[in-house]
Amino acid sequence: MQIDDNLLDLAERLQTDRQSHQQLLRLQRVMQTQVDELPQLQGIFIFDSQGLWLITSSDNVLKNANNADREYFKYHQNYDANTLYISKVIRSRSTGDLIIPISRRFNNPDGSFAGVIMAALYLDYFHQFYDSFALNTDASLNLLMADGTILYRHPYALTSIGKNISQTILLFREILPHSEFGNATIYSPYDKVERIYGYSRVKRYPLVITAGLSKRDVLADWRNDAYMFAMGGFSLLVILLVMGLVLLRQIKHSVQTEAELMRTRDQLTTINQMLEELALIDSLTGLANRRQFDIALKNELTRAARNYRSVALLMLDMDYFKQYNDIYGHVAGDQCLQQIGQTLKGLARRSNDIMARYGGEEMGIILPDTDAQGVLFFAERIIDAVRELNIPHQGNPHDIVTISIGIYTKVPHRYNDTPISFIDLADHALYQAKRQGKNGIYSS
Repeated sequence: MQIDDNLLDLAERLQTDRQSHQQLLRLQRVMQTQVDELPQLQGIFIFDSQGLWLITSSDNVLKNANNADREYFKYHQNYDANTLYISKVIRSRSTGDLIIPISRRFNNPDGSFAGVIMAALYLDYFHQFYDSFALNTDASLNLLMADGTILYRHPYALTSIGKNISQTILLFREILPHSEFGNATIYSPYDKVERIYGYSRVKRYPLVITAGLSKRDVLADWRNDAYMFAMGGFSLLVILLVMGLVLLRQIKHSVQTEAELMRTRDQLTTINQMLEELALIDSLTGLANRRQFDIALKNELTRAARNYRSVALLMLDMDYFKQYNDIYGHVAGDQCLQQIGQTLKGLARRSNDIMARYGGEEMGIILPDTDAQGVLFFAERIIDAVRELNIPHQGNPHDIVTISIGIYTKVPHRYNDTPISFIDLADHALYQAKRQGKNGIYSS
């Protein structure tokens, strides 16, 4: 999810950079760019540990405003979890619009609670999106929280927003606990309509989406023709034959209807898969993100230990990156990281080589089936390729952007070597490379 990646990036910036007035102004420009790129966002807000407004993506900071009473703020204040939190629909204090708050916590250097970053998603965005579908009057489209709370329902009714239906709707009581996606016939006690629903949980996020067509509308033609066939059942053989053909046509219509529902379910599954893929890509560099890196490293270590094959892990870091941001600004820093990311993607030799943004300006590379000599050759290619970019850097003794690389290569043991131990040893090698003067390679 693009919004999740943006919030994670902002949290990392807040936790690594000084929260000076100048740094906050730079951060505000980044937030403004993110809101401009996503029309569904009303704005991005940063609150301190007391709930006071620090900055927003706009210049509108309400005087003495405090959001410590909001549900999302209390959640992050009480739970030290690095997870995305999606709240119930609320009314914005800055504009009065109905919004869906999506938030993350950020910490002080000692790990204590420092505040909350919140992206406000327009509820009206879903109103416009769902209105673009040509649906029958009794059709229903729903976006719900995992606990059964309605975030949006089509057709739109303000009274239904925020209502919890987990105890009254069969889907939450009996179906979802045993099936992540599928279709089912469900009676709604709210509008007294029986519908055929396609439903799916959104993996990685606590959301459920449903699409339902009125069973009466789906079967209306078939029932009418079946009734006419019954009334003419005692008529002439020709009439019976004609009605038989009509029945066959209606059976075909029912099959087509079921196929349409199956296609709807498949579309929901495809959308879910797209969301999963987006959740594994870093939005700034286009490389794999931290989640995909952790999954890939665990899988490759398990495979290598089973087959007695070596795995090489490279951790690389841009030299004097803080000085680069101070001199050229965060926007230029982001562009620099994008160039380095594209360079790494161009150097990938095999489909199972993983190039990832590990965090901030640090990147990680996993090379399966690679020995010490091979990974050293590959690291030298990276060093040379970044130098050849010739990106100016007045804060670097070489006057251009350079990187340092730490390498750890080993045939892993099934029980002794873990992803954490591999990362620690590669990070230690990176530290040694920087101690030796940067712009170089160290292999442990």
